[in-house]
Amino acid sequence: MKKAAKVILVLMTILTVIYASVVVYVSANSSGHNPLYAAFEYESEAPPNDWYTPEQLGIVQIIEYGENGSYWLHVAIEDEPFPFQAEQPVFQYKSKFYQISQLWVTPGLPEQIRKWQIPTMGVLGTGWLFAGVLLFKKRERG
Repeated sequence: MKKAAKVILVLMTILTVIYASVVVYVSANSSGHNPLYAAFEYESEAPPNDWYTPEQLGIVQIIEYGENGSYWLHVAIEDEPFPFQAEQPVFQYKSKFYQISQLWVTPGLPEQIRKWQIPTMGVLGTGWLFAGVLLFKKRERG
């Protein structure tokens, strides 16, 4: 019984490390994720000297968020004409000026991996529960 418990613990540890390694590897190496951008109202008394139209910046979609004085735009950009993180350009939208800022996001796993994530976690969780029950019963017996 003691040997079986050790084998189960080692096996569960190995399977958990493999699972975590695959998730981290796929997350780190998944491609095709474009950066997300937000645009916040330009904070200055005077209008900016240099500003662009949304079309000049490659903006293909603007989604408005916020209420009660907290207002921002989610900006979808097809092709960046220059590095937005360094420049943070200003553009005019609905008679107001907005400054672009890159959002830091962690992309989700690709769909083909995500559909196996919950069943795999369920199997690992069940295995750890079984290992815990086995060790608890072993302790009761002495």
